[in-house]
Amino acid sequence: MTLVHAFVSSCVDYCNAIFIGAPKNVTDKLQRVLNVAARIVSGAQKYDHGLTDLMHNEPDWFDVPDRVKYKLGMLMY
Repeated sequence: MTLVHAFVSSCVDYCNAIFIGAPKNVTDKLQRVLNVAARIVSGAQKYDHGLTDLMHNEPDWFDVPDRVKYKLGMLMY
């Protein structure tokens, strides 16, 4: 499970500065990949309430636009 999280998040985080002004249809594709990875790691089903809590409270599972802003903010700080 840790490998899924490590590989997916590292691929999404790689050069994520180019996604700062990306249209929603581009970030939606990445968001679907993150959703599947979060379901695999947490063992949740597709519409579980716990998955929503996980993705909005853990910095590792933020939505793609929020994740890009968080990572750029951390780099700039």
